[in-house]
Amino acid sequence: MIKIPFEELSAEVLEALIEEFVSRDGTDLAEAGAKIAQVRAQLRSGAVVIVYDEASESANIVSKDYRPPAASEEEEAPRVVYDEEMPRDFSE
Repeated sequence: MIKIPFEELSAEVLEALIEEFVSRDGTDLAEAGAKIAQVRAQLRSGAVVIVYDEASESANIVSKDYRPPAASEEEEAPRVVYDEEMPRDFSE
């Protein structure tokens, strides 16, 4: 993940990123003014930062203390769990 200083983003891109962030929880953008102002203040104070994730090719706003989960070197293959086989009675 790469930290992106919010000052380096254009006003339009920053606004779109903040709007997308505050609307994730279902906030209607018509009523999001207070939340947008709060996120802007948190960016200015350094409480939150903008990060770019190369793997997902997406930007996000996260707490300054956020640490992404460490990726394991070998991902575990999905395991299939089978129910115990039921005895079958084929005599009819």
